[in-house]
Parts: sequence; structure tokens; C-alpha cells
Amino acid sequence: MNVRNAARDETGQVSVRLGADRLCKSYGSIEANRDISITVAPGEIHAIVGENGAGKSTLMRMLQGIEQPDSGRIIVDDQVVDLTGPQRAFTLGIGMVHQEFMLAPDLTLLENLVLGDEPVIRALGPASTIDWRSALESGERLARETAAHVDWSRTARNTPVHIQQFVEIIRLLRRGTRILILDEPTAVLAPQQVDDLFALLKKLRDGGTTILFISHKLREVMALADQVTVIRRGEVQYTSPVAETDPDTIAGHMVGGQGVLPESAADAKSRQAVVGDVVLEVSGLTTPIVEKSHPLHGVGFELRKGEIIGLAGVSGNGQNELVECLVGLRPVGGGVVSFAGQDITHMSNQQRRARGMGYISADRRHEGLALEASVEANVIAGSQRKPPISNGGFFNRRAMRRAAEERLSFIGVRHGGLDNAAGDLSGGNQQRLVFAREIASRPSLLIVSQPTRGVDLVGIAAIHGILSDFRRNGGSVLLISEELDEILALSDRILVMADGAIVGETSASDADIGHIGRMMVIQGAGDG
Repeated sequence: MNVRNAARDETGQVSVRLGADRLCKSYGSIEANRDISITVAPGEIHAIVGENGAGKSTLMRMLQGIEQPDSGRIIVDDQVVDLTGPQRAFTLGIGMVHQEFMLAPDLTLLENLVLGDEPVIRALGPASTIDWRSALESGERLARETAAHVDWSRTARNTPVHIQQFVEIIRLLRRGTRILILDEPTAVLAPQQVDDLFALLKKLRDGGTTILFISHKLREVMALADQVTVIRRGEVQYTSPVAETDPDTIAGHMVGGQGVLPESAADAKSRQAVVGDVVLEVSGLTTPIVEKSHPLHGVGFELRKGEIIGLAGVSGNGQNELVECLVGLRPVGGGVVSFAGQDITHMSNQQRRARGMGYISADRRHEGLALEASVEANVIAGSQRKPPISNGGFFNRRAMRRAAEERLSFIGVRHGGLDNAAGDLSGGNQQRLVFAREIASRPSLLIVSQPTRGVDLVGIAAIHGILSDFRRNGGSVLLISEELDEILALSDRILVMADGAIVGETSASDADIGHIGRMMVIQGAGDG
């Protein structure tokens, strides 16, 4: 249905719960959205998919009233509305759960539930007190209706991520949200938790809630959504009922024939690893308990030459702490880390890198890159004091530029001028830039954390290719990822981490995603 002609049907029912009619938005010379039109019906789950920079976020900001369109109209309940700000959108029943949860970490879940909308008991005079009994009753009622098990007395900081997500949804429902926007909601969830979330979303849909589901994961789109819309380069490229399409068709519209899709798990399982000597050996690794971190409990494993080990686990179970210990960014409480037969337990990060260790941080924006520095400066960082860039204390500008161009070209980093800021690159090209710098030093070991977080399909395919080629040429990779499909596609062996310990191991050829998921959540960190 064209939203320009949307109207109530003969029974008086709303036909368009939320619609965009030829929305346009530009930032200077950049057209973020061009004539975007979508129609979302009441009680429908509508998936919005597209590469990074396709225009999805701009569209969502307009539908929330955060941004104002340059032209076009927004429709709510068949009526043209003026979303002058987020509060106006909220009064119309539009709410969003962001990738980064909006809960106050040091407040309890009950306090977060009512924050900004507290039920009060009126006292004499202007003073009032919060009606915590009423707050708890409303929270418990909504938790029962959504089949969530919530300990309302826990602080948000100490709550598993899937329960935090449920509380975010419950909080919006309590305030009358009828149109729920979810931005990459499964990014930090184990398979069973994804199943629980999907069951909740389908229940909400069946009760009349309209849901916009933003995702890169086509398998999940096919499993959950009723309709799918593909946005590419700021325009709607494709819309279809999910029952009448398939992942290959959707992916083709997303990438526009610009490359191949990531390797499948089936392809990965057919590979035969050619492994050599032990490159990295970890034994009995422990860390002290530090605020806002997870202690490690006797972590041990071996990684061999020409092998990729995938480390699976729900976010916050010690993966970050393990990585920091391995690369020399966190002190070790006990145990031994050996690299190429040498004890490096107490060596600095610089010493480890000099011995052939490369590191791809999960946080490229704050740790992996200096976003305000140039593309050139970022890609040669760490090599500026080595030949041919520097000889005998003299700096060779021409050699630096040549080295930067060679590194960027080697793995296809798309960029403007070398003097442009790294922050101007797309997320996928920022990540390729980090890989270009790390691989240039010819490490024997790469420790790679969340390599495709926030990266689109073409970028994912490129990064997977880089890792596979590195392994094929004899390199060793420790891959830490919250994307089980990614771990299955790339790994030769898979370790499962929960509650700061390795709780299971399997080969990729024998891997069962359900069994891995159960191991991920069986420990205390996965409890509700």
C-alpha cells in the first residue's frame, strides 16, 4: 500500500501503524535518505536491513523525532504527524531499544523500570514519595505477560544482558509503547536467549504491537519477520513478505552485486587444518577481582601454527579480561602465558608485539584507531621508527606514504585521501584499516576480538577472507566473537567460556550450535 493514500479500511481499523512517505534527509552534500517510503501494518514485525551507511540509522532517528526530515511525511495510525522531538514520538507510542542499553548501571532494575515515570503516593503539601509497591506490581505483571524472570532488586550492572534487554522492553511497554524499534537486538545473546527474545516479540506482535527489527542476520530475519525492506545507499531497494523471498535474494539487494557473502559453516567444516607446533600456550591463568571486570578461573588452552581457535561465550563472561591478559594490557594474578616457547606472562604489550603478536581490539573507535588522525598515520602506527620509514634517525616521508598505500591496497581499504581522518571511513573500512596495520608487521599470531561487530555483509566477507588467508599462510588466530555463526564459519576448534572459565571444547567438524549455546548459558552468568 502506498502510504500517501493510506486510510482506515471499511471496518474502521488502522491500515498503517507507522509509515514513511518519501522521506529525504541530507547532511551537507551527503544524501543519507532519498525518497524513503515504507509501510508497517499493525501487529507486524517488519525487518529493516542494509549495509553500514545505507541510511537505516537516519531513518530510525527521523521516526523517533531525533532528526527532522528535509521533505516527506511520517504517518502514525493513518495520520500525518509532525515528530518535533523524541517526546512527541513517545506520546504517540513509538519506543526504541538501542544496541547500547539505556539502563542506569548502578540503579536496581525496579528503579530503572520507573525512572522518569515514577508512581507516587501523595502526601500533605507538595512532597511526594514513590509508590514502590505499585511499581513492583506493574513490573511483575509485565514480566509475567512477557514470560521474563526478573529479579527487580538486582542492579543493572550485575544483570545478564538478555535480562537487561527484557527490562528495556518491559519499561517501554509500561509507558504505552505500541511501536517498538529494535536495533540489532541479538548481537550479545546466546542462541537460547535469541529464542526467548523471538518468542517474546512474536507474542507482542500477536497482541497488536508493531515491531521494526533492524538486523544484518538474514537467518534471523527469515525466522522472525513478516515483511522485509532493504535499504541501500539511502534508498529503498526491495520490499517483500518474508514468506515470498529468501536470504540470497535479500543479500543480493543489500550488496548490489558488490561481492560475495561470508563463508558458511558448512564450507568451514569441509576444510582440513594443517597445523604445526604450539604457538600460544596458556596454563592456569587467573586474574584478581577488579571493579567492573570478571575474574578468570584457571584458564588453559593451546593454539597451534596454522590454526584458528574460536572462543564463544555470552558477553561479560571473562572474554575481554582474557584478551587483555594475553596481549599485556592487564596484570595476571596467576598462571603462565607462553608464546613461541617463551614465557611472556609479565611482558609488556610492546614486547609481545615485537615477538610477533598482533591484536585487533573489539573497540576500534577508542582502542584500535585514532579517529581524528589521518588514515596514513593510523595505518603506519608502530612502524614509524623502523626502516624504511625511519633510518638512522631520519624520517622518510616518501617511504611512509608508499608503505601506507601498499598496506591499504593489500586488503582493499576504501578511502579518500591519505590525509583524511580515519573517522571519516565507514565502519567496515575502519576495521580493514586496523587489519592492514596489524598484518603489515607480519605477526605469527593474531588475537582478534569481535572482528565484524558493526560491519556489513561485504565487510564481513572481506574480513573473513583476511583471517582465512592468514591461517592458510601459517598464521595462528585466537578469534573471540559473540557471533556463533562467525565462529562456526572460521574456527578449527571452538572453546566455550562461561563465568571466567573454559567450560567446553569441540572441533568445528563436530560442532553443534545448540550444545554450544547450552554451555554458554549453563553457568551462573547466564542465569536470570
